[in-house]
Amino acid sequence: MKKYAPIFYVVSLSNLCFFLGNSFFILLPVYLKNLGASETYIGIINNIDKIFFIIAAFALGSLIRGHDRVRMLRQGYVLLLCTYGSYLFIDSLAWYIPFIRVLHGIGFSVAMIMGSTIVFESVAPEDATEAIGIYGITGAITNAVSPAVGELLLSRGCPHQVLFMLSCAFIAASLVLTFRMPLLSQGRADDTETWASMVLLFRQPTFAAYILATFIFGGGFGVIITFLPNFIRTDTALNYSWFFVTYTAMLVAIRLFFMKPIATAQTNLLVGAIFFVGAVMNMLLNFHGTVAWLVTVGILYGITHGVLYPVLNAHVVNLAPLQERGRANAFFSAVFNGGMMVFAFGLGFAIDYFRNYLAAFNFCAIASMAAGIMIALLHDKTGTDAADCRHGTSTNKASTSP
Repeated sequence: MKKYAPIFYVVSLSNLCFFLGNSFFILLPVYLKNLGASETYIGIINNIDKIFFIIAAFALGSLIRGHDRVRMLRQGYVLLLCTYGSYLFIDSLAWYIPFIRVLHGIGFSVAMIMGSTIVFESVAPEDATEAIGIYGITGAITNAVSPAVGELLLSRGCPHQVLFMLSCAFIAASLVLTFRMPLLSQGRADDTETWASMVLLFRQPTFAAYILATFIFGGGFGVIITFLPNFIRTDTALNYSWFFVTYTAMLVAIRLFFMKPIATAQTNLLVGAIFFVGAVMNMLLNFHGTVAWLVTVGILYGITHGVLYPVLNAHVVNLAPLQERGRANAFFSAVFNGGMMVFAFGLGFAIDYFRNYLAAFNFCAIASMAAGIMIALLHDKTGTDAADCRHGTSTNKASTSP
């Protein structure tokens, strides 16, 4: 691996603690189900935070220039600490749960976007894919660790409130680590000019296609996170931690050992092929029953998420003008979480209507296949575009904006 600036390692450790706490909420649908919630209710409550994540992401896009990134990251962690503490008071399907989820979405948006923005702005454009891939390990690995620990604690009779307390402890550690980071700011905000340059990017078929692919990818992830644990609990005799451990192990292996060839591959064909892998993973959910099946599903999703997230994220950011990388990163995060929200909302209704989780997974298989074909059929050489961007000479009009 390349060596990066010291702030990269501090923000990565802070991100690890943040996601160790946040990933306990992968088990929130299980808690809501135990309280008597329907899948429609779970789909709405578990993803209502995404609405405010998106709103906060666009707000951050306007604030990110001219404001210190580390201070904003710190503020996000403070809000999350208060929010995680609020979950301790939930013991029924109370009216205030949506408000807690709203605060969760805003805090998560600030923490996630500012952390990854610090990474993008501390590395050279040509290192962006590898750097964000390595950084992403600190978040992804928690998708195995926290649910496995949570499942173990719950199986031994611990209440969900213990998981919420652990979340508070981890986010407090993240907050402390921000005081080890140097303060960062960049330029003055100029919303009219900078948002206009972002809008111009949509005139590029490549940018528009990658944004749509990001939306579909986010939607598939939202369905997995929201519905897979209860699907495994109700339709099989297996532990869902098998999936999360396998998926995370594969993702980490890809990010540690294969990011360099991934970063230099022809992007369109790579992304198209990996979307096909994701489609196969969703289709395999129709044939559930054994540990080998669940491990295979985990491996395929580890490949899908391990490759697609850093490649899509870095590609969208590198297509934007160099001075607008932070804004482009916020926009990418908003689209990804918008996909999570829309798919989870809509497919939660579908699951209840058909009384079958497979309706959601099969829809995601079709959507992934369509996204893969769309990207693979793009005519431009995206690797060339990215190389131009790295040297600040992108051929798109938006990149010529001051």
